[in-house]
Amino acid sequence: MPLEPADVLVRCPPFAELGDDDVHALAAIAVWRRFARGAALFHAQDLPEGLHVVASGSCRVFVLDPQTGREIVLTIEHPFLTVAELPSFDGGPYPAYARAIEDTTTLFLPQAAFDRLLLERPRIAVHLLRTLGGRLRRLVALVEQLSFQQVAQRLAAYVLEHAERGLPFALETNGAIAAQLGTVPELVSRNLARLHQAGTIELDARTVARADLAALRSRVEAG
Repeated sequence: MPLEPADVLVRCPPFAELGDDDVHALAAIAVWRRFARGAALFHAQDLPEGLHVVASGSCRVFVLDPQTGREIVLTIEHPFLTVAELPSFDGGPYPAYARAIEDTTTLFLPQAAFDRLLLERPRIAVHLLRTLGGRLRRLVALVEQLSFQQVAQRLAAYVLEHAERGLPFALETNGAIAAQLGTVPELVSRNLARLHQAGTIELDARTVARADLAALRSRVEAG
């Protein structure tokens, strides 16, 4: 059966611990939005119309290198995650782009109605501020990776994160991985081959069938 708005909200971390009355108040203002694969949820510098919560599908949030136009992926949002919450708080424009990776449905909270609820129900604002804190920590970690780690380290961290979730797992395209790591597909391909040749991972086409987690951690921590 299709999910109801409240079903999506109670699975969304910023809203999961709210009381039923707060959840139903949010659900009452929510509308569904659907995006075909490749469609934009919003563009950088757009003013926010509201807050998106992914209900199905996924989207990537990214910025563009001003010199090359290459995408640098900040995060990929999966079901029950919010998308770029900051403009819904400060009223400023979106600092990044968001685009559907596949056919995607979001639960959309229109900004004016959402603002009224935040004033009437401050508990919602407190929960969202905690989410923003987590986002900030992840972005700081991303800046540190791009600034101080080599591509081999960043790729090892990427593989380790996915391997810890469960094996086997299918790799994204080299282009998609490169966008997340702040590099180019050729270096992703070269370093995947090195991990495979060293026995750190076992590749079956685009699937990581086995991974030496300890060896991956050592690569991540290598100076």
